[in-house]
Amino acid sequence: MSSAPARNLPSLGRALRGIAWTALFAVMAAGAAGLIAEASHTPGSPSRADLTAEGDMALSSRLDAATSRLTAISANVDGLADAAKTALEEITSADPTKLQQSLEHGGELTASITTDTRALQVALAGLPGDEPDAMLRYSNDTLVRRAATLAALAAAAGLEASWQQVSARALEASGVTTLIAQHDQIVLDAAAQGRTRQYAKAAATLDQAIQTVVAVKEQRTRLIADTGQTVLDAWIERNRDYDLALQGVYVALVASKGDPTTVRVQRARAAERAAFNQLPPDRRTIIVIIGEVARGGLTQAVIAIEDARGRIEDALAEAGLQPGPAGAPSPTEPAGSSGAPGESSAPGASTVPLP
Repeated sequence: MSSAPARNLPSLGRALRGIAWTALFAVMAAGAAGLIAEASHTPGSPSRADLTAEGDMALSSRLDAATSRLTAISANVDGLADAAKTALEEITSADPTKLQQSLEHGGELTASITTDTRALQVALAGLPGDEPDAMLRYSNDTLVRRAATLAALAAAAGLEASWQQVSARALEASGVTTLIAQHDQIVLDAAAQGRTRQYAKAAATLDQAIQTVVAVKEQRTRLIADTGQTVLDAWIERNRDYDLALQGVYVALVASKGDPTTVRVQRARAAERAAFNQLPPDRRTIIVIIGEVARGGLTQAVIAIEDARGRIEDALAEAGLQPGPAGAPSPTEPAGSSGAPGESSAPGASTVPLP
């Protein structure tokens, strides 16, 4: 009788036992994995808040105090941003009063912001949260709030330089506007003298207009980095040509003793008419000119102030104090309490129209 079936029985048993042990090991491994996962939450995560509670309490108490002071700084930054935009708008005005008032107000706000920011930076010296094991000692939300607060302070600390740039560039751009207005008035005065037959005086008055154009050209060299042809260059060339042509008419009339029918006077008049037709038709050209000047640093400084404003609002938002409409309570404040400073419109392109 064959013994094959008897030999196969032990082999089959070993196979079945192997399968059983494999299944048992799989169940045990799955259970162990679950226990490990249950016991190994990241310390900074909400599921292990007990590990970071002490650190969060200590750090949050200092951040709460900083947030209160940052809210006051935020109100001044809002005012500074508005003053910067007003300066950008008023540089095209022939009346420098509003620009000067805006710059003075901005200077006062900047001084207050700088003083308060430096004091708060001193108060936050040695602020915990940058230790090598900070992720184990503080929750992620607390560390994010800390980073936002410090970024807001850094942005506020840079506002003094930004405002100085706004003030300097606005005054320089306004100076160009003032020179252009002075030039135009001088030409009108010369024309008035010419109509009363004071031709020699009119010619001398136009010397002042020509010198004013030279002053505008000097300002252009300092304020506009672009070495190519600009609208201001066109204004300089066309007004210089017209001033010289009009002066030529008065000089010819002096030589002819007031006789307008001489060949010299007629040629001078033709040249004056041709130059006059090349002049800008209205004041919109001046606005474009100031736009060119503003691109040389003024607009960038205004945007930098708006950026700092946004960083401070982000920090307040991390603390649950996102600014809302003036007088309205913040999301974490009860009705009837005073709200955070008002939030103005978002930064946009320069208010000066460009070609």
